[in-house]
Amino acid sequence: MPPGRFNPPDDMDATFYSSKIDWWIPAVVILTMSVAFIGPIIDGDIFVVGIIVGGLLGAMEIVMFASVKYQIRGNQLGIRNTLYHWDWFPIDKISSIKKTSGILSAPALSTKRVSITFGDRSILKSAMPLEISPVDRDGFIANLVKINPKITTPAD
Repeated sequence: MPPGRFNPPDDMDATFYSSKIDWWIPAVVILTMSVAFIGPIIDGDIFVVGIIVGGLLGAMEIVMFASVKYQIRGNQLGIRNTLYHWDWFPIDKISSIKKTSGILSAPALSTKRVSITFGDRSILKSAMPLEISPVDRDGFIANLVKINPKITTPAD
């Protein structure tokens, strides 16, 4: 089975982490809905259509943003970045974790992130680290290090 597609058994204990959400995420939702309303407000003839389109866009963004979650189950780190799709990564293959901040495209809703590097580059099929943004970065890192004590963490 290729890395990233492992589904751990349901009977294992799991720890869930929500994604930290920066202020700009709600701003994007409000901006999208506002732009969808501007045309119909100016035109006046299709106001109901604008409300429906703006509402649907806002609801879709809220659902997408709210679905970003992280899970530690057994020796697996799960990341959900769409409604019901989980990607799983082996914790024993993590070589280092560090706190970082950035704007790279990632399953993260905050610039305050955790950067995860795997010793085996075939896990991500990239030299880039995996960046995620759990609310409790310290607790998340401590939980991963407890499972895999070989993980290196630079001093803060």
